[in-house]
Order: sequence, then structure tokens, then C-alpha cells
Amino acid sequence: MTSRFGTNQAAALGVGAVAVAAFAATWGFDPVPEGLPGLGAVEFPRLICLVMAAMAVALFLQPSGPRDPEMAPPIRGDAIAIFAACLAAVPLMAVIGMLGTIAAFLAVAGWLWGERRWPLLAGVSLGMTLVIWLVFVKVFRLTLPGGMLFGG
Repeated sequence: MTSRFGTNQAAALGVGAVAVAAFAATWGFDPVPEGLPGLGAVEFPRLICLVMAAMAVALFLQPSGPRDPEMAPPIRGDAIAIFAACLAAVPLMAVIGMLGTIAAFLAVAGWLWGERRWPLLAGVSLGMTLVIWLVFVKVFRLTLPGGMLFGG
């Protein structure tokens, strides 16, 4: 038997609250000059927030399973470690910038998920960072934060 309000609904409300808060934060962004091509520094985050909100609605509409604590799996240590890495990425971005943080986060996340070959971790994280740089800096012509060390 499923409950009307359960874990899916609680998680959906949390994701929805983050989406609303992030969307509201875009009203404080600096204005972007007219005539820049593509989605700007305000529209792209708003689009992501709207996608998050839509996914939260879809999750909210899904029935939750039984709320038996015996059936709920425990939160594993690696999940907590990934969450800690996400939290650490925020202040790290202020120091080494977005691209450096992406490269570091991808290497750390891969290691936390079980990959132990550092050449592979470095190659994947640097390759993905290069792709992100090409797409956002060269194609969309966005300026990514450089942080304190790399010219902010």
C-alpha cells in the first residue's frame, strides 16, 4: 500500500524549494548588455531552475512506497562523502574558479565512486573540463568565474 505523502513527496518539496530559491536569486544578478547571443547569465540559470521544478512536480506525483524504517536502506558513507564533496566545491570555486573546481570535483567523485587509476581520473576530469570550457566559453561566449587565484 502506498501513502499519499511519503519520501517522494518530501524529496520533491526539497528540490522544489531549492529551485524556487535559486530562481529568486537570479533577480539579484548583474544586468547583461543587450545583444549578446544565446542564453545569458540570467536566462540559463532560470531555465535550469524551471527544469528542476518540473522534475520536482513529476516526482511529487509519483506514489511513495511504504514508510517502514526497516525497509529503508541506510545512508551509506560514500553518499555522505559525495555530499561533502559537493559542499566543499562551493568555497573551492571562490579560490580556484569554476573550471578548476569542475576538474577537481570530477576526479574526487570518480575516486569516491571506486575508480583508483589516477591517470584515468585525471584524463576524464580534464577532458570533461575542456568540453565544458569549449561549450560555455567558446560556443556560448560566457565568462566563467576564475576565482581568487586565476583572476576573478
